[in-house]
Amino acid sequence: MSENNNLIGQTLRQRYQIIEKLGTGGGFGETYLAEDLDIPEIPKPKCVVKRLKPTQRSSEVKRLFKQEARILNKLGKHDQIPTLYAYFEYEHEFYLVQELIIGHDLTTEINHCWCEGKVIEFLAEILELLNFVHDNNVIHRDIKPDNIMRRESDGKLVLIDFGAVKEVRNIVVNDNGESTRTITIGTRGYMPVEQLQGQPQFASDIYAVGVTAIQALIGKYPQYFPHNKLGEIDCKNLLSNISNELAKILIKMLKTYWHQRYPDARAALAELLNVKANLEASIRQQEQEETMKIAPPVGSDNITQLPKSQLEPPCGQVLLNSPFYIERSPIESECFQAILKPDALIRIKAPRQMGKSSLLSRILHHASQQNYRTVYLNFQTIDAEFMENLDQFLQWFCANVSDELDLEEQLDKYWKKVLGVKKRCTKYFSKYLLTEIKNPIVLGLDEVDQIFQNPDLATEFFALLRAWHEQGKNHQTWQRLRLIIVHSKEVYIPLNINQSPFNVGLGIELPEFTLEQIQELIKRHGLAWSQEQIENLMKMLGGHPYLVRLGLYKIASGKMTLSQLLKLAPTDEGPYYNHLHRHLLNLQKDDSLHTAIKKVVNAENPVEIGTIEGFKLRSMGLVKCQGNAVVPLCGLYREYFRVHV
Repeated sequence: MSENNNLIGQTLRQRYQIIEKLGTGGGFGETYLAEDLDIPEIPKPKCVVKRLKPTQRSSEVKRLFKQEARILNKLGKHDQIPTLYAYFEYEHEFYLVQELIIGHDLTTEINHCWCEGKVIEFLAEILELLNFVHDNNVIHRDIKPDNIMRRESDGKLVLIDFGAVKEVRNIVVNDNGESTRTITIGTRGYMPVEQLQGQPQFASDIYAVGVTAIQALIGKYPQYFPHNKLGEIDCKNLLSNISNELAKILIKMLKTYWHQRYPDARAALAELLNVKANLEASIRQQEQEETMKIAPPVGSDNITQLPKSQLEPPCGQVLLNSPFYIERSPIESECFQAILKPDALIRIKAPRQMGKSSLLSRILHHASQQNYRTVYLNFQTIDAEFMENLDQFLQWFCANVSDELDLEEQLDKYWKKVLGVKKRCTKYFSKYLLTEIKNPIVLGLDEVDQIFQNPDLATEFFALLRAWHEQGKNHQTWQRLRLIIVHSKEVYIPLNINQSPFNVGLGIELPEFTLEQIQELIKRHGLAWSQEQIENLMKMLGGHPYLVRLGLYKIASGKMTLSQLLKLAPTDEGPYYNHLHRHLLNLQKDDSLHTAIKKVVNAENPVEIGTIEGFKLRSMGLVKCQGNAVVPLCGLYREYFRVHV
């Protein structure tokens, strides 16, 4: 195929139909948008096709292309690196088919002078991602804003265009079959000295990350960075307006000689995380001191103008570095200690939106800091077809755990029909996963309520987890498996007391926020409130973490005052409509619960209802116990359900 031949309209391998060209292309090859005709969907799913045009044809070039494609396939297992769908040769040119990332690269976004906090967030995320790359013995070689995308669906960073593939384009093979490279891979301004000399190191990627971070801070391209008399980037002047702790990290990233930099992403990330908490605390304190200078009189509904960029709407779990996460001491420390013990099992239970997933993510993070391998599985993501029988479910379970551990799925090897299905799963863990991974493995199983929909499957699966936990008492291999089970509802399925994981290990039932914790959260939102205002908020919302955070966010962002919130909260016009309507639909599905909640919200004093009804309403988070009687959890539920049930 001619080098200048346009692929638009052609179908490669009778599967990938080229739609349009992406970008201007270049010496390394061309990139196209394509449709995958093999997928039976309308419209057809789109993908990216990259055409690489090697300077020379040889078996060595072909071998190196396949080698780099295998590396991309391995890296693509990470959620923030495009998945490799296919690679092939056609008419002496090489093709890669990759996942299409919907979003934008950072070229425009990064030139708007990010605040220090946002740069810290960027560094933490990109170094975590780069750590995965370096752990796989790969150097990216072309890190720059153009090759970092922000995914539209979740806002996460995605790393694209690895330099190793571009290198295939420039391989020259001599008469002895030895391969050499014709040019250096990378982009000037982001490349350190050793990479320009054709000797890239892991530390070369660290240099590029440092340059990108400074570009984000000052809003200028690297070619406009000032340099000192030695020809080095003048970090002293560039970083004079940021904290010393962050400046030290960036200066070390940009050392001229690679052996003076961080050796890899893991080392850089470790130091960043060590100072991150202090940096953020310092930034928050400075902002609060500034905003307190214009604080309104006590008792006012107005706020102290906390910068909106610092606010976080409550949506899903609270980010690890969020200033709006409130610890419920001593729960966190108990969990952190428990997960380090052999054969650990932690059970976290609470109604929905009480902070279970946020606690789980912190336990997993704490474990990872001890070099444990962690696995997060959310059972809300499981397809219905895998819930039909135990065999399909356990195969899904093993395959997903393997994927999270970056191991090849080997079900064919261990899923022998002569063994019972639970035996197959057990062998897969003991003979494969726990053998391949020498460090402790922590399984975080979130939203296991979903499994309760199939009682027979749930009974068998939870009995299996309990059996593994029991094996850990006598077998060192199983002691390296640690379990965290998170659920919202009470366990309604009948489990044998000796086969249930819900009556062993450390049980955590997340409570509501206390008055002191809500006062702290109010401060973190930049609000200056009187004791009366705080009491009015708690009278309406109680200490429910989600309800309180949503209310404070609405007020701190200027969308409403406290008075407006209290007036609108128990109505369909208020900010809690979706939350309340979900509860209402669930109550309407069960006549006994509908009758019970009606009795509770219309009573002026604590009221006794049926044991089962009280049990279920409490697990839904709608009531709390007072002796043998119950009352609504908060005024919001009392006022709303009085009208709607």
